[in-house]
Amino acid sequence: MKSENKNFLVNIGYQVLIMAFPLITVPYTSRVMGAESIGTYSYTYSIVNLFMLAGMLGISNHGNRSVARCRNDRTALSKVFSEVYTIQLALCGLAIVGYVCYVIAFSGGYAFIALLQTPFLISVCFDISWLYFGMEQFLLPLTRNLAVKILTLILMLLLVKAPDDVWKYTAIMSGSTLVSNIFLVAAAPRYVQYKLPMSSGLHPHIKPIIVLFIPVLAFSIYHVMDKTMLGAFGSITELGYFENAEKITNLPSAVITALGTVMLPRMSFIMKDAAADYRTPIMASMRLACILGACMCGGLILVANDASTFLFGAGFERCEMLIRVLALAVVATAWANVIRTQYLIPKGLDGVYVRSTFGAGIINLAINLALIPTLGALGTCIGTVAAEYFIAIYQTLATWKQLDAKRYIHDLATALIKAVVIALVCLAICSRIDTSALRLFAEIALFILLSLAFFSRYLKEEFFANSREAK
Repeated sequence: MKSENKNFLVNIGYQVLIMAFPLITVPYTSRVMGAESIGTYSYTYSIVNLFMLAGMLGISNHGNRSVARCRNDRTALSKVFSEVYTIQLALCGLAIVGYVCYVIAFSGGYAFIALLQTPFLISVCFDISWLYFGMEQFLLPLTRNLAVKILTLILMLLLVKAPDDVWKYTAIMSGSTLVSNIFLVAAAPRYVQYKLPMSSGLHPHIKPIIVLFIPVLAFSIYHVMDKTMLGAFGSITELGYFENAEKITNLPSAVITALGTVMLPRMSFIMKDAAADYRTPIMASMRLACILGACMCGGLILVANDASTFLFGAGFERCEMLIRVLALAVVATAWANVIRTQYLIPKGLDGVYVRSTFGAGIINLAINLALIPTLGALGTCIGTVAAEYFIAIYQTLATWKQLDAKRYIHDLATALIKAVVIALVCLAICSRIDTSALRLFAEIALFILLSLAFFSRYLKEEFFANSREAK
């Protein structure tokens, strides 16, 4: 577990630093741009994101898994990379053509902002992070992304000053993503050599890429399409509230995603051997995910009020309720992330993954259609939570015999009880503080300290102990 712990700590460190990005940008953009301008950016980005998903299909997961299986053989690795990347370039070319047609024909009053979103789509052509993750080379993509984030922050603070500067904000966000991904391609020759593959070499990749695209498409319904629907059936202002609330709840989800990012290639490599013990690392990961999910859910519910007041300013009070509802999804996200990235995808059980996310997409779509016209952003939040829990429950039932689900449920229940106790103690102590900003920092600091105290035994026995034994 030494390398896994090291990579996880690197990813956690990166995610902690990246957390500072929205904590700075969200208060700033909320105050200088307002809910309507933020909603305009979110709506146009949700459209280009759909084309970005089409450009990648299921390449990220399939490429990661394929690279992990042959990473010790440079010749085989170069062959796999060339085949998968060729398919990616072809798909991205089609997506770019389709998006330009959309902008010309259907974008209406948002045409200029929609056009400025184009670098996001072009950046997909250069997104080969799956190569580095499959080789478990996490440091390069993470450090270049961090450097670009810092540059983005500087440009944003210098250039974005008013609601009319939404075009500058869009250009900065899309352009920085393109620059970040170009770095990935520039560094690739040290690991692989690209050669135009024969068409016969592409065929074995097409089916799994398409199969893995189905859950990506379903995922987009309740993580991208919900914004599109909220902008179309609700209002741009409601979308602005939802965008800010989601940015806050995405912070803990990023930490959980870091765990899956590290373990997917490792488990794909382990499961090449049918006799390998895969249950032990999955058990350790699930215990950690349950703790993280429970604590982050409780923490978000605790700080929702003060976070909305301090980070967003006047006019964003509605975000408090939205954050608390979205926080409920963090537990299910953490649970399903382990099953998906550490068992289903490495084991090649794409069918379970596909059915769970497709069902979640249908549920989310139905709830959005029913609730957005009357509840606005709250309806979108309810649909998101319902979709996440459907995925977690479905995948758990589908793997009940293969994985120790009863033990997982016990660990989750224990973590949730402790998280509730921690949140109540923090609420009782910090409620006496009058200033929202000071109260927010006190809640966060106290919650983290108490969480470390409550779960220190796990960290000693499982996480750090594994590191020492590996040495």
